[in-house]
Amino acid sequence: MMKKISSNQELEQEIIKLKAQKAIHFRALKSQMSISYEELRPSRIIKRVFADIKEEPEIKDNVLKSLLSLAGGYLTKRILIGKSNSFLKSIMGYLVQIGATKLVSNKIITNNK
Repeated sequence: MMKKISSNQELEQEIIKLKAQKAIHFRALKSQMSISYEELRPSRIIKRVFADIKEEPEIKDNVLKSLLSLAGGYLTKRILIGKSNSFLKSIMGYLVQIGATKLVSNKIITNNK
C-alpha cells in the first residue's frame, strides 16, 4: 500500500520512482519478447523437431516408414498414370497412390513384426 503523499516534492519523488520501475519492467518485457521471438522462429522449431527425431529411435523409425510409404505411393502413381491433364486420370492416379501407400505401409509393418 502506498503512503500518503503530502507535498509536491514527495509526489515528484514517487513519480520518479514509478518511472524507474516502469523502465525496468519495460526492459525485462522487451528482453523476454526477444527471447520468445527467437525460440518461435520456424527454423528453430524445425531444428528442435529434428533433434527430437534423432534422440528417439522409435520416432525415427516411424518417420522413415512413413516416408518410404509415401514415396512408394507417389512413384507408383507416376509410373502407372504419369502426368495427366485429364480429371478422371488424376482421380485414378490419386486412388492408385493412396492404395500403393497403404500397401507399402502394411508391408513394412508386417515385415517388422
